[in-house]
Amino acid sequence: MSSKTITLAGGRRWPIWSVIVGLLAIVAVAVVLWQVTRERRVEYSEAPEAQTILDAQASMPFQILIPAYLPEEFVREDVQIDVTQLGPGGEPMVQLTYPNKKGQSLFVRQWVPVNPDKEILAAARPVETIWGTGWLRRQGEQLIALWTDVGPLRVSTFANKQEVVSQEEVLQIASTLGPASQAQVFDFVLELPDVRAVEPPPPLEIPINEDGVQEFTLVVTPGGYDPLRFQVKKDVPVKMTFRQLGRVGCGNELIFPTNSSEIASAHLDNMGDSQLIEFTPDEAGEFQFRCSHTMYRGLMTVAP
Repeated sequence: MSSKTITLAGGRRWPIWSVIVGLLAIVAVAVVLWQVTRERRVEYSEAPEAQTILDAQASMPFQILIPAYLPEEFVREDVQIDVTQLGPGGEPMVQLTYPNKKGQSLFVRQWVPVNPDKEILAAARPVETIWGTGWLRRQGEQLIALWTDVGPLRVSTFANKQEVVSQEEVLQIASTLGPASQAQVFDFVLELPDVRAVEPPPPLEIPINEDGVQEFTLVVTPGGYDPLRFQVKKDVPVKMTFRQLGRVGCGNELIFPTNSSEIASAHLDNMGDSQLIEFTPDEAGEFQFRCSHTMYRGLMTVAP
């Protein structure tokens, strides 16, 4: 009695019973793999770094946040925690360093700013986040950073090389922040959020005093210029006092174009110094001022 056979690709004939056994074996392997994956997800349903961060939190005046989402190549268990650093205004700060399998790192810094309006991420553009407006900075291939404010806490998520994370991944990381005390779960998303620019606020209009002069003070802080963007009127004299607040590095030197062909400059030797720049804007338009290394940048608008 001959057994029934089936012809597969290549013209080879196999007994039906052997084909059925092979299919059952494939299904069995698939079930085992699914179970292993399921058990692994259950095992890592809580962020493995949460307890380590909670142990370090005792020395901090705020709850430390951790992201639910990280790209899968990052090793959460190997997070490094540094509570010895200070924020831009000298505030207590924590830095979480997440390594990936290529030996690269993602940093998440957190602090409660003393002067939140004056601590600005220089050269950044405003973008939408679930926490409100955030500030995204991209500097060639060397830096990508996002600042977000979660309640009173300011969080800086950044990498020193843009190949480490994309701007969409940085946004998703910041969007899933939560207290380590809540044992954040892993979140592997398939669709990353779009990065949407936020229209910047209108520039600060400098008033004209009783002497017919537009007079104000430009302050440079560790986070940038204040005001960052301002507007003056054409053909009206300007008196601008330049001073610094805190340690600003190269920010103590100001390169300030008064029109498209003329540049004024100022240099402060000490934190208590100030310098007066006087000019009459004679050309309408936008003029970017900066420090000597273009780390700090601001914008003057001259209205007709």
